[in-house]
Amino acid sequence: MRAFLAHATCAVPRTSGQPPRCATPEIWALGCHVLERPLARLLAADTAERLHPEDEARWRALIARREQGEPLAYLIGHTEFWSLTLTVTPDVLVPRPETEILVERALAVPAADGACYLDVGTGSGAVALALKKERPRAHVAACDQSRAALTVARANAKALCLDVAFWLGSWSDAIVAGSCDLVVSNPPYVESADPCLDSDGLRYEPRGALDGGTDGLRAIAALLPAAVRVLRPRGRLLVEHGARQDRPVQSLFERAGLTDIVTHADYAGHPRVTEGVRHG
Repeated sequence: MRAFLAHATCAVPRTSGQPPRCATPEIWALGCHVLERPLARLLAADTAERLHPEDEARWRALIARREQGEPLAYLIGHTEFWSLTLTVTPDVLVPRPETEILVERALAVPAADGACYLDVGTGSGAVALALKKERPRAHVAACDQSRAALTVARANAKALCLDVAFWLGSWSDAIVAGSCDLVVSNPPYVESADPCLDSDGLRYEPRGALDGGTDGLRAIAALLPAAVRVLRPRGRLLVEHGARQDRPVQSLFERAGLTDIVTHADYAGHPRVTEGVRHG
């Protein structure tokens, strides 16, 4: 078992001179997935224990795919977000740690029992489910334009026993005007020409959930009037965006009539989430 681990990366084809993308902890994670054993059992395995040839072949194949840049979460079928274990597939983005800032800021907004939260472009359901977990008495709804993404989100809600209403639609189509206390969104915000869209990792994720148009602001600009329509007076909008988009996003918020606009940094200190309040 450990002998296999010791030389596993050496057997994976990769560009000469480039370090392996699949670090040892990821190799262990793939092994846990293939062998259906917890990490503690793998670490405790006798060094003389031999792998079944089919298991070894599957393990090596997954390591090779990871070496080519395919996200670990897709290979093992799940990831962690806000202490929730979420199923993920190539139909949804892999939830990022920086998106937890969106949840943190949403939870910082005082909420009465029965408050109504809306997550626009929910993907795997990560943000909506985290909010429902922390605010069980809130009414949480979420939408997405991708039917396949909603299948993943609904499955996650069922597995976690969290009651979130999901529907297929564009932005806030099914929401009554002036009915929401809080709207949150992690929309597509990468510029169409950004080479990162074709880099390892991102090229495996759904393009429609990443590409925000020429300036990266297309989806945010479309979201704002719809969000303002559904917000109650004193309701708040929180939007995740790129690290260099804080000023343009703040301008869009101002033009939409939102006030008390502030941008919050992520764990790396980059501007990441902008929020504003609807008055009147």
